[in-house]
Amino acid sequence: MTMPNPIPFTPADHWPDPDMRFAAPQRPPAPVMSPDDFGGVYGPWASWLTTAAEVKGAPVDYVALGLLTTASAAIGNSRWFSPWNGWTEPPVLWAMLVGDPSAGKSPALDAVADPVKDIERALSQQYQSAWQTWKDKDEIASLALLQWKVEAKRALADGQEPPAKPTGADAGAPPVRERLTITDATTEKVAELLAQTWRGLLMSRDELSGWLASMDRYSGGGDRPFWLEAYGGRSYPVDRKSSPEPIIVDHLTVAVLGGTQPDKLARLLVNTDDDGLLARFLTVFPDPVPLSRPAAQIDTAMVRVALERLRSLGAARDDAGAKSPFYIVFSEAAADALQDFRKQCRDWETEASGLLKGHIGKMPGMAVRVAGVLAHLDWAVEARAPYPDKIGVGHIARACHLVGGHLRLHAFRAYGAASPPDDIRNARRIADVIRSEDWQNFTARDIQRRGLAGLQLAKAVQAALDVLEQADWVMRFREETGGKPRVVYVVNPRTRAA
Repeated sequence: MTMPNPIPFTPADHWPDPDMRFAAPQRPPAPVMSPDDFGGVYGPWASWLTTAAEVKGAPVDYVALGLLTTASAAIGNSRWFSPWNGWTEPPVLWAMLVGDPSAGKSPALDAVADPVKDIERALSQQYQSAWQTWKDKDEIASLALLQWKVEAKRALADGQEPPAKPTGADAGAPPVRERLTITDATTEKVAELLAQTWRGLLMSRDELSGWLASMDRYSGGGDRPFWLEAYGGRSYPVDRKSSPEPIIVDHLTVAVLGGTQPDKLARLLVNTDDDGLLARFLTVFPDPVPLSRPAAQIDTAMVRVALERLRSLGAARDDAGAKSPFYIVFSEAAADALQDFRKQCRDWETEASGLLKGHIGKMPGMAVRVAGVLAHLDWAVEARAPYPDKIGVGHIARACHLVGGHLRLHAFRAYGAASPPDDIRNARRIADVIRSEDWQNFTARDIQRRGLAGLQLAKAVQAALDVLEQADWVMRFREETGGKPRVVYVVNPRTRAA
């Protein structure tokens, strides 16, 4: 880009210190749940979560959200939850762990991922055995089919009725390899896996910001709508390059779990438009825990057995015989408690802005999902516990306290402070360009040509530049051109030092 000629001035004489606060907003302190509240929310899992966090040297919020999200994928489409007629939610959760590289995100996820790997290995062995059995059967079926063709051809040549095709000439469909987790796959591949396995999947990513930022890079704009639908579990068709027939997924249901660093999340929030994708994430952003050598051990078998029990839940069947979810309803008291929570969320929503506002609007649905997952986790770990065929008031109370009383504050710490009104957010976008490219001066038209999100219109650009001028980041000059003066914005050189 060709920049206008610099305006002569003496920086030391003309420039005040720039206000850097809007470019790097102060975050509130990390919310901490008391031991009593933590035990009340997580019930029989509280002790295991605390021990696992100690062993991994990670905040317990990381481990807890990892367990909830993984369990939601294990339940999958076998169970959906219905507070009242006309409202249904799949169990799957999306979770984002925010923290610095040394905060313990990956070790915390390993506490749950290691038992999952054991399950995946067992599923792989079962598939290999089933595949070999089917392959042997298919070879025999191929011989039977060849023999039948010979006999049918001979009968037709003799003018006789050909023999019926023997049942042994068809080995049937090959076995399907069951999956619980995926780490990186195209939307077409995810749809293919879901169409085969039906139940649902867990997308696990070490770095979520890269995955979110790269959406649509190669797909022509199809990734974000796909993942928005994957949260809702609705039917979804995916076109295939290799076939004229699309893949039809009855219930596009994928849980998402991963971490990111605060600065990467901040850049993602500033440089992308809000279409509701980020607002769907339950988020934790705790302080790092002190470094120590653990004395305890993790009971990985407890998680593995519980997840296997959740995966053992069968599907219902519709009138056509196809798989469909069982719907677990809420008790009247639970529905009343949820309605009170919806009213509270409405009050919180009126006081919020930006991404946090959208997140709060989705919290009632999140609470429904968390309540169902907590109820099933209780059942999965207690061998003699009755199956939760109804979501009670205790389940939804625990979920509302977690989602509204605790995780909402983590969400504000993670991105609420970075979700101001449009003019502030757009000013941050321009400030990011100024610093990253070391601009000395520019025009409003230069910003428009960039095509930055939210900055295509002159009105939006001018509002953002007014913010930068008030914060002493830029100074406005009129450059005489012999015709209509051109407005040039000169950058405060002290922004580089700051």
